[in-house]
Amino acid sequence: MAKLAVITGASAGIGAALALEMARRGFDVGLIARREELLREVVASVQAEGRRAAFAVADVADAAALARAFTVLEAALGPVEVAVANAGVAGSPQAQNLDLEAVRRLHEVNFLGAAAVAALALPGMLARGRGRLAVISSVAGYRGLPRSGAYCAAKAAASTFFESLRVELRGSGVSCTVVEPGFVATAMTAERKRRLPFLMPASEAAQRIARGVLAGKRRVVFPRRMALIMRVVRCLPDWAYDRLVTRRSDHK
Repeated sequence: MAKLAVITGASAGIGAALALEMARRGFDVGLIARREELLREVVASVQAEGRRAAFAVADVADAAALARAFTVLEAALGPVEVAVANAGVAGSPQAQNLDLEAVRRLHEVNFLGAAAVAALALPGMLARGRGRLAVISSVAGYRGLPRSGAYCAAKAAASTFFESLRVELRGSGVSCTVVEPGFVATAMTAERKRRLPFLMPASEAAQRIARGVLAGKRRVVFPRRMALIMRVVRCLPDWAYDRLVTRRSDHK
């Protein structure tokens, strides 16, 4: 009997690529996102790989809608073996015009939406004594980047929350993986005007994510050079960090 992987934010980008990658690794796939037309296309691609697929339209910021989506997918495909909280939005509310609603939306999707996935997936996994839980966070959560404060904060919250879950779940048979990519080629990064360093294709990112999650790794960070840079940046004293990012901002 095939196992089920449920992925949020699965209509495009990393989520769609990961759906295909999981299908190629023998999983049936449940897809959750807001855009039905794109979800249907991903379902067709998964089915072309010989696996079963189903979708449910939901915004992860709507806890009730997300719960209904999980119910629909499990009824169609069976219990969730792998749950990946991938849905995310970008935005850049800035200090000079701080939009609280934009900040709230970023946290509702990137952090609380991910936490909601865990809340829905974990009871069944714990009852069965097995499962894989993962969140797609970002290296942006390592420090507060200018013009990206709300996004960085939401990703830092997601990473920290799932890290806590990982420790709590030790010995339960359920693993918890924090995935922290650098720049991945998606519609979100295509909107950026400047050249992005170490940009990785979504298909390659999906391979790394699937490999790490199925191996039960605690953390998956890529590309390696980007991860190294951000780790160094995280260790900088505040005065050096401020000077570095101010200089970079001034040259944009």
